[in-house]
Amino acid sequence: MKMSTLSSLLVLMSVVSMIAIAPSAFAAHHEVTVTNAPGSATPGCEETDTCFIPSTATIEEGGTVTWENTDNAAHTASSGTPEGGPDGVFDSSLMMVNGSFSFTFDSAGTYPYFCMVHPWMQGTVIVEAEAAHGDDHAGEMEEMGHGDDHAAKGIEDISDQFTASVTSGVIHHIGANSDDDTLLVHLFGADDDGELKITLNSDIITPFDDGSYFVLINSEEVEFEQMGRTLHIDYDAGTEKIEIVGSHVVPEFGTIAMIVLAVAIVSIIAITAKTKISLIPKL
Repeated sequence: MKMSTLSSLLVLMSVVSMIAIAPSAFAAHHEVTVTNAPGSATPGCEETDTCFIPSTATIEEGGTVTWENTDNAAHTASSGTPEGGPDGVFDSSLMMVNGSFSFTFDSAGTYPYFCMVHPWMQGTVIVEAEAAHGDDHAGEMEEMGHGDDHAAKGIEDISDQFTASVTSGVIHHIGANSDDDTLLVHLFGADDDGELKITLNSDIITPFDDGSYFVLINSEEVEFEQMGRTLHIDYDAGTEKIEIVGSHVVPEFGTIAMIVLAVAIVSIIAITAKTKISLIPKL
């Protein structure tokens, strides 16, 4: 087999593989796995909000969260807060090293939890109601002027690329706009003042040289708290859009896949034309 033919086949196989894995990047959150950060039995992980990974898990109603103890000490995952104590919604009891615990959430809501042995370890589970993805919600969004505007503009929802939670309303959509290097967080139903906590994915949005970002709410720059890649952003009731601006924002995964696919196809055609051989070698 000639080297040029082999190269062509390798490119083609890469393209096929990318097409095969692309849909999984946007899979629904029916199951989420949370692990204990290594060394979390010692205080310090709470400073970067990384005692549980991810610290905020978002699933759909009826979804299951599994906690896996990958640390070298025993832990618990107990619903409630260190200040208020366990609230009885779920409790893993003591999970030894390599132990696990699963819980299925049947009701939408926000569920804080902590480790009873190491109370500085805190996390949150956000359960989204099915209605948030159904026709009723879509109709309400259209009444508010949102509708499928972002879909019409070709901006895909990449919420699953971030760990994010809000204390008022729900996150309807997160999109990346590479034209102005902005991450767009669209909220729905923020009837009260609230806070957005989001841990940014450096593969999607890059900070400025000093490691910072800046934030716009309803097109006005606002103050916020930044801890590493995690931002705490306060917003007023009625807020519908929060923009996080960095030095560079890459296109959504789907856009990247299409670009790579196009380049690969052109490369294959060029190689085939130049060598005047078939992509599939004769046996």
